[in-house]
Amino acid sequence: MKRLLLTLGFCLHMFLLYSQCPEGLITGEHNLIKNGDFEEDKINFKTDYIQDSVAIAGKYFIVSDAKTFCKCFTGTGDGKFLAVDGSVGANKIVWQQDIEVKANTIYFFSAWASNLYPVYPAVLQFSINGELLGKAFHTSEKQNIWEQFFVNWHSGTNTMATITLVSQNPGSTGNDFGLDRMKFYACERASLQAGLEAIEKGKVIELRNVLFERASAQIISTSYQELDQLVKCLHENPLVEIEIAGHTDNVGKEDDNLKLSQDRANAIGEYLTEKKIEPNRLVMKGYGEQNPIDTNDTLEGHQKNRRVEFKITKL
Repeated sequence: MKRLLLTLGFCLHMFLLYSQCPEGLITGEHNLIKNGDFEEDKINFKTDYIQDSVAIAGKYFIVSDAKTFCKCFTGTGDGKFLAVDGSVGANKIVWQQDIEVKANTIYFFSAWASNLYPVYPAVLQFSINGELLGKAFHTSEKQNIWEQFFVNWHSGTNTMATITLVSQNPGSTGNDFGLDRMKFYACERASLQAGLEAIEKGKVIELRNVLFERASAQIISTSYQELDQLVKCLHENPLVEIEIAGHTDNVGKEDDNLKLSQDRANAIGEYLTEKKIEPNRLVMKGYGEQNPIDTNDTLEGHQKNRRVEFKITKL
């Protein structure tokens, strides 16, 4: 995976109240976009722009260093990316691809973008099946700062999706940008019941539908259904002992994350004991940001790392 500069300031400001997939869901492992990192050059996407090695408004070039497109540009990555010399006008198709989708499914559509020229950051917007989604977003005013942007989309009755990133450039200058790491994932629900069907020592099972108030150990009431599934399993298997583990991403202070993860593990332990599970069958442990299961360089990775899980320690 490419190592791009991550700027979370925008992301954290805009998405404090919204996760990358809706709470209780998580991005799948398979990116449905083909050649989303442009390592295969100009294949598998459509655009209103014209490929050219010389930067002129309305042109693009696939590069690893934007200076090869225009000496006035600044922008690099660890691999190839799409460098665009923006043209004037609304809804210009920068990048587009047709994707087969499942009906009645929520999808996570994401792109990384950076500013190549220090005049007027790019104005971009996601679109699916001709419908603009969310608000237009701006690249950083600074050059070569890569940021990740995203929207969620519900497929409804659709089984095909034309997913698009459009330019909303209002002026005749600027709007020169890099585009990379296009992603389109299905948001999937983790099934606790499936994990409980085969109990074995050492098995780790995530409680993805156990949610907390933001920066708090207060359990949200919608979590009780999944917790009660765990209670039922523990009552049916009275010899089973478990460790309840809290984990965070790496946003914030390490000590605060460690304490929050411990508090959340304790809150689940308290709920189980209130449901008549013997305390000696439970160990609560907060690991903070120590044990990520995904990168902390992406929004979806952050979401996967923020989790509570339990491990079966004795049968």
